[in-house]
Amino acid sequence: MPAVTPVISRGGLSFPITGQTSHANTVAGALAVFKNPEDCPIIIKSCFAYITANSTGACNLTVGHATTAIGAHDTTQLFTAAAMAAAADTAVTGIANGDVADSLPIVPDGSYIGAWASADSSGLAGVVYIDYVRYPD
Repeated sequence: MPAVTPVISRGGLSFPITGQTSHANTVAGALAVFKNPEDCPIIIKSCFAYITANSTGACNLTVGHATTAIGAHDTTQLFTAAAMAAAADTAVTGIANGDVADSLPIVPDGSYIGAWASADSSGLAGVVYIDYVRYPD
């Protein structure tokens, strides 16, 4: 068997989330939205949120992806978790399976990742962490 040179690939990102009074399907209603930072698809290995402050009302948190920022509204491929009104000082894991059962989500190059709350999320604060692999690397 010939010797091979391994490809070392590490990827990770984090982004802050701040509660909104609106749940509107607009960029202004998002907790956070941004374009895939890599120049290739990324395979999501894990996604969790560290919540530093509760929302004042009951809301769920979702993180997903789509070809447009608005299209990522309420998608759950990367993360879904409930009870943000009682989550302060916790690291909440909520990775969902990808589009096919038992597969990891893949965010295509050029797609957007967005975080939304299901209702008024005033007061909510935290950071979402995503660990990924570049594909192909």
